Amino acid sequence: MKKLVLISFLALLSACTGIPSHFEKPQVNLAGLQIAELGLIEQKFIVSLRVTNPNDINVPINGLNLKLDVNGQPFATGVSNEKVTLAKLGDTMIKVNVTTNLSSIWKQMKSLNKPLAYSLNGKLLLPLVPGGLSFDRTGELPSLGEFLPSELKAM
Repeated sequence: MKKLVLISFLALLSACTGIPSHFEKPQVNLAGLQIAELGLIEQKFIVSLRVTNPNDINVPINGLNLKLDVNGQPFATGVSNEKVTLAKLGDTMIKVNVTTNLSSIWKQMKSLNKPLAYSLNGKLLLPLVPGGLSFDRTGELPSLGEFLPSELKAM
């Protein structure tokens, strides 16, 4: 039994050596926002994220979750179970389906023709990092009017 515990412990230690001590968090940036579906109660968007790996090792991602706030108000949430491997010193685009509701859209209607401040936060789910790696990004979107169909702009 002691040998089994020792072997398990050594296997765990060798797995941990796969993460270098100088590991930097991948950078997550908002790269795009598209309307996927407009319904009376619920709306669906596709958020495109550019995820950049500043490390000199490949980084596997098992999925992610995100929350998008606009003008300080909750706007949309989403999850993805898409598995990707970030190439060392490279980047990739990950598309995430997010959902919002009429209330969230309505709160932003008064800002149709103004740029929108956003906050994007969530977690990248990495197999070697229990709980995942958090990310948080702020920036500015073009006015919401650029994304909405002409029928909604006339409201």
